Amino acid sequence: MRFLKISCACLAALSSPAWATCGTNACNNVNIVRLYVSTDNNIYVKISDNITPLNCVPLQDEYLTLRRSEPNSDAIYSMLLTSQAMNRILTRIRIVEGSGGCTVAYVWQD
Repeated sequence: MRFLKISCACLAALSSPAWATCGTNACNNVNIVRLYVSTDNNIYVKISDNITPLNCVPLQDEYLTLRRSEPNSDAIYSMLLTSQAMNRILTRIRIVEGSGGCTVAYVWQD
């Protein structure tokens, strides 16, 4: 019985999504935890990983910012929304280094 419990625990760990990691300019293999649209013309993005390593200042220590005034922000928002709705892992979310609010530069998904 003990072997069965240990085996189940190991299998559960292996079947988990790929390990999320953030570096200084991007986060890889993350889920979108929360999206919210604000009246300040920004979309705020909370991801499943710790964003402390990013070289930027996040909103409330946990949100990245997609500025609607940036080119292609509608396409980026669409990809973020699709990723969240389908519970798919976002391969990479890149920020503008040194930006206030951790401005999203681009995203990609495999």
